[in-house]
Amino acid sequence: METKQKERIRRLMELLKKTDRIHLKDAARMLEVSVMTIRRDLSQDDEPLPLALLGGYIVMVNKPAAPASPAISVKKAHHRDDLPVAILAAGMVNENDLVFFDNGSEIPLVISMIPDDITFTGICYSHRVFVALNEKPNATAVLCGGTYRARSDAFYDTNNPSPLDALNPRKVFISASGVHDHFGVSWFNPDDLATKRKAMERGQRKILLARHALFDEVAPASLSPLSAFDILISDRPLPADYVTHCRNGSVKVITPDSEDE
Repeated sequence: METKQKERIRRLMELLKKTDRIHLKDAARMLEVSVMTIRRDLSQDDEPLPLALLGGYIVMVNKPAAPASPAISVKKAHHRDDLPVAILAAGMVNENDLVFFDNGSEIPLVISMIPDDITFTGICYSHRVFVALNEKPNATAVLCGGTYRARSDAFYDTNNPSPLDALNPRKVFISASGVHDHFGVSWFNPDDLATKRKAMERGQRKILLARHALFDEVAPASLSPLSAFDILISDRPLPADYVTHCRNGSVKVITPDSEDE
């Protein structure tokens, strides 16, 4: 029988197949244990581990090389700073949740971090997000169909009913290209705005995913004021003026340095 310690090691190894490293604090949050528990797991003496702790990050030792000529080339699209955001976002998905997943490059990473034993339904309009949902053994994927546009890897259909017309997602994960105290939350592609806004209108908890580098940036298409969201998840503590802005707008901020609830 697999012990809890071995289960944690196995989950860390699965995670490190998707990324080069993970911060110790992020690993503790994902596994719902303390930092000291992770440290003890990595310092066990009974057998050598393929994991090591270097400078506060967990890394894979002698990570197997990828096949020289894969049948399909998969481009790593997400930014490295998306990993803490993805871990925190994935931890919010609960059993039997109905969740809307936006079209950001970090969204497939979020989905990959959701434990395989959680049963949930994901609504999406992106092809790569749909593929990520189908890789989860207990997830049901609902695709908002229509005409596929390769530029945004998304489906659009403004002339026919959408699944979002009748569904009420418990959580809505929205991606951003920029967050500004005056211009609000913005996105690079105007074509996505209608679906984003409809999901926010139907969703019970609106969750913005924005890494630290996106603050003070303004993208071409304005989505909403920051105060339209219930929760903001970022990889680092926010600049002071945004902390005040979120507090005044009743937006809860969650970062790896936030106190555990």
